[in-house]
Amino acid sequence: MSIQIKDFGKTTAGQPVKVGILANDTIEVHILSYGATIQQLLVPDRKGNKVDVVLGYPTVQDYELNTCFLGAVVGRYANRIGGSKFTLYEEEYHVTPNEGKNCLHSGLHGFDKTVFDMGFEGDDTLVLTAASPDGTDGFPGNAELEVRYSLAGTGLMIQYTLTTDAPTVANITNHSYFNLNGHASGSVLGHRLSLAAPAYLETDAGSIPTGRKIAVAGTPMDFTEEKTIGRDINADYPALKQCSGYDHCYVIADSGLRHTAWLTGPETGIRMETLTTQPGVQLYTSNFLKSATACKDGASYGQYAAVCLETQDFPDAPNHPDFPDTTVLPDRPYSATTLYRFDLAPL
Repeated sequence: MSIQIKDFGKTTAGQPVKVGILANDTIEVHILSYGATIQQLLVPDRKGNKVDVVLGYPTVQDYELNTCFLGAVVGRYANRIGGSKFTLYEEEYHVTPNEGKNCLHSGLHGFDKTVFDMGFEGDDTLVLTAASPDGTDGFPGNAELEVRYSLAGTGLMIQYTLTTDAPTVANITNHSYFNLNGHASGSVLGHRLSLAAPAYLETDAGSIPTGRKIAVAGTPMDFTEEKTIGRDINADYPALKQCSGYDHCYVIADSGLRHTAWLTGPETGIRMETLTTQPGVQLYTSNFLKSATACKDGASYGQYAAVCLETQDFPDAPNHPDFPDTTVLPDRPYSATTLYRFDLAPL
């Protein structure tokens, strides 16, 4: 087990950016202080070769132009807030619209665009912290986010804690784009996926939840039994046609830190298990992914080049009293854990 912190470059404003490298006998992960971003994630394939399974960029400047949130920690509120407003304790708050009239991934100044302070504990944990002042993109309260990345055997554990000095809302996720055949290997439509999710959230034309949970059984949305991502992606089904693929929040069965998904790259045999404490996972098949700048190793990323499994609270939850509560109080911090665990799929 080892841990290193090195210089990675500077932002266009001159802020130094660090890269923290965690490694053990199985996996190696590179974390940037910019956006608390997973920049590389190396795991062994069937032949024992290390494969980088996350999409990413080679420089800080490329990440500053990153409009697709590659690898970043997203918040204060991941996913969408309908109409860019919500009511909290009878006061209405207006947040920055950046996807039509809606707010996506917290507007323009979220944690994905923040340079975190980076340190370490022991030889297996990176600790990143960042502040979000009261009023940032309209969100109330002075908030501080701590993200802990640690290696746990063959897995990467991410632990989030957000504290505030006034009532606010929070929903934090990591927006890594996974391709288990290798980040530059093309389409993931042949990847096999299963989800422990009996339902997904119905959305309107702007991808805002209507409040209804739709059972997946008998629909192309069903991943309760393993299938390839591409098998039903072009089905004549309104939810898929609306998003040009999968971009939906699935409702995860049970509670606590529990199994959520299996994802397998057929060429490498690499398999990833996702576990989380959060109630939902956004399955996004990079339907609108397009490289805005140079990518790692000279790669070019396009539609269906990766799949995201964004463990999270429900989108637009502040506007849906029947959804799990996303309110954070000074005496009730936000806390969530996600674990990505790697092995080789059985032959």
